[in-house]
Amino acid sequence: MSDASVAFRYAKPILELAIEQGIVDNINDDMQLLKTTADNNRDFFVVLKNPVIRGDKKLSILKALFEDKMHKLTLLLFEIMTRKNRENILYEVSKQFTRQYNEYKGIQHVTLTSAISLPDALKESLKQKLAQQLDKTIILNEKVNPQLIGGFVVQVDNSQIDNSIRSQLLRIKRNFTEDTSF
Repeated sequence: MSDASVAFRYAKPILELAIEQGIVDNINDDMQLLKTTADNNRDFFVVLKNPVIRGDKKLSILKALFEDKMHKLTLLLFEIMTRKNRENILYEVSKQFTRQYNEYKGIQHVTLTSAISLPDALKESLKQKLAQQLDKTIILNEKVNPQLIGGFVVQVDNSQIDNSIRSQLLRIKRNFTEDTSF
């Protein structure tokens, strides 16, 4: 079984229990803290993944880092996962939990890439249109890529709307090279 599917099996009951106890936002904050810590501290990430380091040592590290910052349900998850020798997928569990939390809360992350930073009014308009279309709350992540020349690219999960000048020029070039047989 893949790490993602095992992580899903841990994340789902934690989400359900957090919803039941009315602490879902607290647990989401904990998962974000775990993910951010692993993203920003390679040593921490490596320790979690290292099969040579015993689970009780990893649990001690997790408690030392997070005991006064996280909810007891999250700490209980750490204990269960280390007991089951699954602490190596804690990072993946945090990602799976966040996906499920976003689905539960109706949140959709969207990446907007443009040649220059777009005006706030345009970004807000795009957010509103996407929110209507997807029936979700939109969190917009803006990126600037001068190679686009102009226009924008919107990415929602695995779907992409490419409305950039660069892609339009590439389409014209491709059509022109295909139609050169006179």
